[in-house]
Amino acid sequence: MATIKDIAKVAKVSQATVSNVLNGKDNVSSDKIRRVMKAVEDMGYVINEKAQNLRKGTAKILAVVVPNLYDKTYIDFFSSFKDYAERKEYTVDLYITNDDDDYERKQIQKIKSRMTEGVAVFTSISDGSEAYYEAGFSNKDVIFISNKQPYSCKFIGYDDIEAGKEIAKKILQGNYEKVALLTGPLTYSGKMDFRNSFLESIGKSDKISEVYERVTTEQCKYQNVVRVFTHMQPDAVVTDSISLAQTVKSVYQNFYRNKPVDIVSLSPVYTIPERDIIRYEIDYRKMGIDAASYLINRNWENRNELIIESKGFSDWPKINSRNEENVLNILSIASPTTRALKTVVNLYEFNTGIKIRITESDYESMYKLVKNRGAELPYDIVRMDKDWFPVLAKSVFEPLTNIESNIGNSLDGFLPNALKNYSYLDGDIYALPGTPSIQLLFYRKDLFEDTRLKRLYYEMYKKSLEVPKTFEEYNRIAYFFTNEFNNESPIKYGCSFTSGEPGTVGVEFLMRYFSHSKRLFDENGNILLNTEAARDALRETKDSWNYSSKIEHNWWTDSAQEFAEGDTAMGIYMINHVSGFVGPDSKIRGKIGWSIVPGDNPMLGGSVLGISKYSKNKDIALDFLKWISRDDIGTATVLLGGMSAKKSAYDDTEVNDAYPWLDYAKKCFENVQTNSYPIVDGDNIGLKELQNLLGVAIKKGIMENLDIDEILEAAMTDYKNLKKKKL
Repeated sequence: MATIKDIAKVAKVSQATVSNVLNGKDNVSSDKIRRVMKAVEDMGYVINEKAQNLRKGTAKILAVVVPNLYDKTYIDFFSSFKDYAERKEYTVDLYITNDDDDYERKQIQKIKSRMTEGVAVFTSISDGSEAYYEAGFSNKDVIFISNKQPYSCKFIGYDDIEAGKEIAKKILQGNYEKVALLTGPLTYSGKMDFRNSFLESIGKSDKISEVYERVTTEQCKYQNVVRVFTHMQPDAVVTDSISLAQTVKSVYQNFYRNKPVDIVSLSPVYTIPERDIIRYEIDYRKMGIDAASYLINRNWENRNELIIESKGFSDWPKINSRNEENVLNILSIASPTTRALKTVVNLYEFNTGIKIRITESDYESMYKLVKNRGAELPYDIVRMDKDWFPVLAKSVFEPLTNIESNIGNSLDGFLPNALKNYSYLDGDIYALPGTPSIQLLFYRKDLFEDTRLKRLYYEMYKKSLEVPKTFEEYNRIAYFFTNEFNNESPIKYGCSFTSGEPGTVGVEFLMRYFSHSKRLFDENGNILLNTEAARDALRETKDSWNYSSKIEHNWWTDSAQEFAEGDTAMGIYMINHVSGFVGPDSKIRGKIGWSIVPGDNPMLGGSVLGISKYSKNKDIALDFLKWISRDDIGTATVLLGGMSAKKSAYDDTEVNDAYPWLDYAKKCFENVQTNSYPIVDGDNIGLKELQNLLGVAIKKGIMENLDIDEILEAAMTDYKNLKKKKL
């Protein structure tokens, strides 16, 4: 087996240099790093991780101990814990105990031998705290989840007593007489508290004629469920875990369907509904994040426990159905959100009996249709691009206050500034936010953190390789990563550029312009293109195009897909087009970072949902808009690949595990600035027309390599001519 001495000899460097390279130190030249890493690869050298950790004095390893990985409770906790820890550059080891306390005791020694810094544990040991402390862990190193310990310890859980009371209350609200309670082993105080609280609350009512209690282990759960059904014909079965609830559901549906049974259970959060189980939800994903945060940051100086507020019951109650048969026709821009919407509306149809017909159209075709037909559009609801809204809303949409005068009182829970930017026009509400979107900078975190590339960048520019804060820095980094200009780059392109349509080229220019200036028009409506801000923005636009693939992608989804293919270092995208970054074909999953766009002045995008003046079903259409704007529907839509305007979707831990940049995006919505656009009353120029106008001139200028001032002069002339036509 190769040694550090062997590597040093082949790479023609000192052993100290090899050690520095293997430990990621940045005091070695890029050439020596390259030679060392090539020798390591050629000789099959394997780093002795334990020895390396001993030298560092830290391993940055955390452990999670769970009974199993088929119960969603533990899956949710572990996935969120792992995602948070890995973003902080920690390794997470998983240990499964099968609820066997002897086996868990053996695992504790293994955990300790790995130089593990912290442990989060759903312990199977009745005195788990003592077992971990005897192994050498301090009470600050171990955090117990759900099962509170007899000794002083760090603990995260929920209110077991309250959960028991609330589930009992749910049972008493139903038309039940015979109730079964099925629980796991009652060896922990929390489980016993839940059981006692439930039985005590049930016992205070004379509605229930019989309560049958059964305790089971995981291994015997099927036979104990059968015993419940052979002992009695329950109207409801209550369980203390979703795994047991799903077992009850399976046994009932296969063998005992002669009488209806409701299943009520403690449960992790389900973003997508589970219709056959009434769930009292606990957010174990949040517990995972909080546990990882504590073990890494040690930020519980003055307390020992954290009690997570439950989400309560989430049983997707039905909307009141209408007796008459109705159909709502919806016109929508084709997008990932529209595809998600087609799935979600099945719930609405099921609950109301109202049929939903969605017609999709591409961007340009729909714009022409909406602009030309206006109030004559034969649809009930129109989902249009935000950029069209100020110009076309009054001709297409019925103000929502004309349908329900106090509609504004029921609009809450939306993202910051969403109603201002996506609903109101001249003080009236014309639409609800459809899919608010904002630009973020996405970059290849693995490349930005690569020791050799960081050193090479420093040697070239005498600057650190960091996430760019200006477009000058953005283009310098893009040049560095473009293999055509730097053959040391491991990828082809420095940045993405969406150049297939004039409108997208116009946006590429405007997002750079607004990094230099917030105003594109003066007080008299004159376009400000004969300025240094415009010249700088156009120069930066041309440079970025040179460092891209130059493929004419028609839409942001296409350039985002190019980034996902792994040959591009960074790009700026609207967040409603980037779900593919974590898709099955993505080559960059787990490798990306995100930040505010250079210049800290991102543009908004997305869509609005309004009710057509043409509609004969305006009241029903408004009911639908309210339904699609519910917190639970919004969260489900995002998880299915779409976007939502509801803040709850961005706060949902399952959504953030899937799309971890959304929490950052929410903060950007709070701070977004309003940029200066042309006056849009009457027949004046709208933002879409302006983007197209700029894009035509800029794209032509780039392709023909025209002078900066020549391109801007052409754009100003085109704008003046278009403005004359409008007068």
